[in-house]
Amino acid sequence: MDEKTKEDLLVDIAPYIEDIEFFKEFLEKSKDIEDLKRRLKELLEKEEDITRKTDIKIILNKIESTP
Repeated sequence: MDEKTKEDLLVDIAPYIEDIEFFKEFLEKSKDIEDLKRRLKELLEKEEDITRKTDIKIILNKIESTP
């Protein structure tokens, strides 16, 4: 994923989530938006922490609603 896309996603999503560092790590590890969505959906199934689960849902919602 290019740096511009990562930066745009951070700017759009960071104000809505609690753990920004968690999101930054996922951005760095993801090849593209589809890979990011796949990773987040997999994590959502396993995650037990309610705060992190909420963050993941917010991130997915924002990514999927972005044109």
